[in-house]
This record gives sequence, structure tokens and C-alpha cells, in this order.
Amino acid sequence: MLPLLLASLAIATEGMWLPEQMPELADELAAKGLSLDPASLADPLAFPLGAIVTTGGCSAAFVSESGLMATNHHCVERWLQQLSDETHNRHLEGFTATTQADELSVGPGAKVWVVESITDVSKTMLAGIKRKTSDGKRHDLIEANEKQLVATCEERPNRRCWLDRYDGGGTWRLVDALEIKDIRMVYAEPMGLGQFGGEIDNWMWPRHGADFAFVRAYVAPDGTSASFNSANVPFKPKHHLEVSTEGVKPGDFVMVAGYPGRTSRHVSAGELRFQAESYLPARAAMMRSYADILQDWASRDEEAAKRVGPAISRLENYYKNTVGTLEGLESGGLIEQKAADEDAMRSWVNTAPDRQATWGAMLDEQDAREALLQAERMGSLTARWAMYSSSLLDTAHDAIRWATERQKKRDLDRDQGYQDRNLERLLATQRSKDATLHLESEREVFTMLLRMHAELPPEQQVMPLSDWLEEHGGIDQSMDLLYGDPALASSEARLALFEQDLDTLRASTDPWVQLAFAVESWLAPEREASEVRAGEALRLNPQWFDLLHSWSEEQGRSFSHDANSSLRVTFGTVQGYEPADGLWAKPQTTLPGLVKKAGDAPFDAPADVVEAAQASQDSRWVDPNLGEVPVNFLADLDITGGNSGSSVLDAKGRWVGLAFDGNWESVAADWVYEDALNRCISLDMRYAFWLMERNEAGQRVLAELGIPAE
Repeated sequence: MLPLLLASLAIATEGMWLPEQMPELADELAAKGLSLDPASLADPLAFPLGAIVTTGGCSAAFVSESGLMATNHHCVERWLQQLSDETHNRHLEGFTATTQADELSVGPGAKVWVVESITDVSKTMLAGIKRKTSDGKRHDLIEANEKQLVATCEERPNRRCWLDRYDGGGTWRLVDALEIKDIRMVYAEPMGLGQFGGEIDNWMWPRHGADFAFVRAYVAPDGTSASFNSANVPFKPKHHLEVSTEGVKPGDFVMVAGYPGRTSRHVSAGELRFQAESYLPARAAMMRSYADILQDWASRDEEAAKRVGPAISRLENYYKNTVGTLEGLESGGLIEQKAADEDAMRSWVNTAPDRQATWGAMLDEQDAREALLQAERMGSLTARWAMYSSSLLDTAHDAIRWATERQKKRDLDRDQGYQDRNLERLLATQRSKDATLHLESEREVFTMLLRMHAELPPEQQVMPLSDWLEEHGGIDQSMDLLYGDPALASSEARLALFEQDLDTLRASTDPWVQLAFAVESWLAPEREASEVRAGEALRLNPQWFDLLHSWSEEQGRSFSHDANSSLRVTFGTVQGYEPADGLWAKPQTTLPGLVKKAGDAPFDAPADVVEAAQASQDSRWVDPNLGEVPVNFLADLDITGGNSGSSVLDAKGRWVGLAFDGNWESVAADWVYEDALNRCISLDMRYAFWLMERNEAGQRVLAELGIPAE
């Protein structure tokens, strides 16, 4: 059993709990309605948590003994794009496999990781660090320890290993996972159902989305992980979820198990104010302009729409999230309250010599460090967004970094991200660009961001970038040179870059490679400085979290860890909320609500579905309390990005839904959490089952789930 990280646990709904904490929450779980023994949730490798997997950006779960996995429709959007061709735009049309032989590989870039062990390695990670170790050396030692642990772990075949960090680097855990590399699409509804309402409904309630999809994991006949091969067979997981056909009703216990990304609820009040007043508004402005350009191209060009559609979805989601976060931070005096709490904590520190000796110097240093980092982030924000916007610049720069690290003889000495274990991912990324690259829109976005960069004061510009553009005649002429007829538009040319050594790349006449070298002349010293900053954080942050733990205990408050992409469980009940005075948001939606919304995109549910919905009252999936087929439901579950695709389980641990979004009032929850307002929006699986009965492919999946034909 891994040691508990926390001494005190919450009564409120806030909390993305580690599995081993569940027994300590037994009374609260029982009060909310859990029927299972909480001890059954303590082991992340046992049933039911052992059925939960991560795709590296979303969560998923095995739901059959033959490797069938359920996740959100929006989590497979990029895979549907990879399956699109001149004949089928599966990004819009969806995909159904009538037989197992019809299931299509979603490409070499798709992976699923099945965790097989989790080990506390804190002592090993911190080995060699002394009290007087410099910040730069601290970073180097911890990185070296991490790379050695990962390399040793991955000596076994079919492994993908990583470190999860807690308490700012005070605690480390090594995760050992089986990497499955053959993922095939099984079932996904058309976009008009899977993401019904699009960005208009995103983060909003009421919702009527069929945000679900099924994929299958395949392995070699001997059970080992293997890339796509027609001889591969379905993976046999150790555990898979049990399906409930009963669904849920208001007041029912529910819990979500998944891999939430990251939250930042324990940052300082100063950092929160910086985000609200400076960083997030600037980022939102760039995202809005970026998305508008892609939207314009997609509206005028069918090929552009197919290529940039998923990018538009991501940008619009990030933009709306950022706007909602700003609204949440600016309302209710949340920053002021956090500042007041922090002032009280600092006063508590200063009123006792022992506390002052323990944390006083750390607080002063944190303040100075924070101010410096905030200035640096604002100065480089525009340039980094410009570089992020160009997939061709990204290709050339990755090739340079790869060739640079190849000069180091030992793989363990190479920078993370450019070790031998990363080559497959790097090359898969280059191949996947064949489906996403749209030169005209990329050029317009890149140009727009470069013009924004040029308007900055000289001291805030990335001068190697500015100098390169000036040397080549300014932004317009540089764009003509870069986008005139780029060789890197070909996947063969992109892949070939990764076979060249550094001297060959330096001699290249390709303008993208030349520009990448100019950018790298700025990024290389930036990386060195950031490594020192990272070492500084690894020294200070554990002290900060030690203070937060002590202060929480002093105040009799609970302390819940921020999400860090590790497996978490959150629990609550199905319930609505009061979004404003005099308003009540019901906790469930039904098919009649979908019928009323149906119409033009993004509410373009297929006509046959709308027609069937109007005569659905006799369906076996009708909720007896509602008298209609339920579609989505609300629950006071604490989720964030990365939880997309997480399975919702009932009081008996049975699968009843898929989490896919939060309500508008929860958008700022990555920074601050409000029990009364934050809600998770989930798909009621009874709606999915109703939809799947419409066709042979869906009936095949239902049979595999153990749901007999009616």
C-alpha cells in the first residue's frame, strides 16, 4: 500500500482523490450512498479502477473482455480525422463497424496506456541532493534520476513509464504501464449527434450531446503490444467495467474515475491576480484571432474545413474556457478572498519564531521569483504562440533538437522528449500532419502573430526571430519565401529531416530549417535558464506545500491535492444547481429537449434520429421517473481537462455514464472551486444505448456489452 499523502480529508464535494484515500473517506462515501466497500476503490490496479486507462489526453475504460473501450466522441475527433479521405469525411459522418473485420486502425500516433504498477520512488528521485545543492544542479540531479528510473522501467518490452509528482516535488511515484499501439475505431456517431450544440452549447446547461465513442485495443497473437497488423487480435484486459441498464436519478450516488490533467488551486493570490489581469486576457485575444482565421477558411473551403476542423474545436474550447475562467475569477471576490486567506496565513507564520524560521525566507523568495517569472512569460507569450501556430516550423525545430541530442553518446544524457523512446512519437506526428496541414490558413495565422510580435517594444521581442525576418525582407517577403512551395509540405521531406545530422541541417537551404535555427538560438539559452528556474521550484515548492498543509490543519480545513494527470476518483450525487437568483437548473435532460433544439448546425441531429425521438416513449430506455429517454445529467463531481472520457459509476460501481464537460460556473475551477455551483455534465448511457439500437453496428456493440436485443 502506498503511503497516504494527506492527513486530512474533505467533507465538501471538492476533491480529486487518490485511490488509497478512499477508505479514509468511508463515512462520507456511505453518507452519499456508496454501496461498495471503499477498500475496493483503494487499489488502482484492481476492479473497478483497473479498467480505467489513459490515452495521453483523455480518459477511457475497458467495457468488455475483448478490449472494447468507451470514451468521449470529442476524444476520438482527431482519430476520425485521420480516417477521413476523399470518399468519407468521417470527422463529420462518424464511423460504424458492422463486423470486427471492419474496425479501422486510427493510425500509428494513437496509444493507450494500461497502468500495471505504481511505486513510491521519492528517495531515489531526491538522491544526491543536499541542503546547499545549487538550483541548476538540483534540476540536473532530479532529471538524471528520473531518466534512469524511466529507462530501467522501460527495459521490459511494451512499456511506457513516467513519474507523477506531488507536493511540488516532495513526493514522486513511478508509473509502469503497458503501451498498446494498435487502436481501431469501432463506433462513433456523426458530429451532429456526438457534439450536438458545438461551441454554442460548450460549457453550457442544458445539454443534449451523444458524446461517446467506442474503440478497441489490439495486440499481437502472443499478447504482446504491437503496431497495427492484420494478424493482431483484441486485447484481453484484466478488468472491464460492468454495465448498468438502470441509469441514475436525482440524489443518486455517482463517482468518476479518470486521469484529470492539471489544476492550480494552490497558487498564490499574486499569481491568480496575474492570470486574471494580464496573462489570460492576452492569451484569449490571440486564441480568438487564431480561431477566427481558421473559421473563415473552413467556411469558404471544404478541404480546409476537413483539415482544420479539430484545431478549430480545440481553439474554441480553450478560448471559451479562458473567457469563462476570467469571468469566474472576476466574480464573487474570489481573488480578494484568496488574498485575505493568504495574508492570514502569512501573519500566522510571522507570529511564531519557529514558523518564521521554517517558512519566512521561502515566502520572501517566492514573491521575488514570482514577479520575475510573470514578466518573462508576458515577454515571450506572442513569440511562443507564433511558433506554436506553424506546424512546419515545429517540424524543423524538432529535427534540429533531435540531431543536437544525437551528438550525445548516451541516451540518458539526452534531453527528455528527444531520447530514443520518443522517436516513434516524433515520426508519427510528422505523418499525421498529412491530414491536418493547410498551408493557406497556417500562413495567415503565422503572419498575424508575427505582426503582433513586431509591434512589441524591442526589449520584449525575440530578437533572433525579428532579425531573421528583417534579413529576408520583412514579414511579407519572408512569408513568400516560407510558404511559396515548401518542401516540408511532404511527409517524406519531413521524415527525412530526422535522418540528417546537425552539420547537414546547418548546411540546409530550406528556409524553414534556417528559421528554426534562428529560433533555437533564442530557445537554447532560454532552456538553460528555465532549468535553473525549475531547480529553484523544486527547492521552494515542497516548502510551500508543507506550509499549506500545516495552515490547513491549523484552520481545521481539508486539503485536496491538485490534479497532476494521475488516476483520481471524485464522488458526489446527481443534482441540479441554482445558477442565479430565482433560477433552478434541473439535473437531467431528455429527448424532447433535443427535438426542440434540432435544426441547423451545430444542432444538426440526423432527421431519422429526430423523428425516432418523437416516438420514443415506448422505448425500454425510458426513465420511469421522467417518462422520456434521458440524455445528459448533472452531478457535483470535481473534474477538469483530461477527465474527458472518464466513466461515471453508480453506487455499486457499475458503468452508467461518461463525463464530458463542466457547466459554465465551473470553468474557473482549475483555479478556484465552488461547491454550490460547480457541476459535471455527463452522458446518460441509456441515451447511447437508445441510439445504438438504430443500426447493426450499434447492436453488435450492445451485444458485446451484455445487453441483449429487445
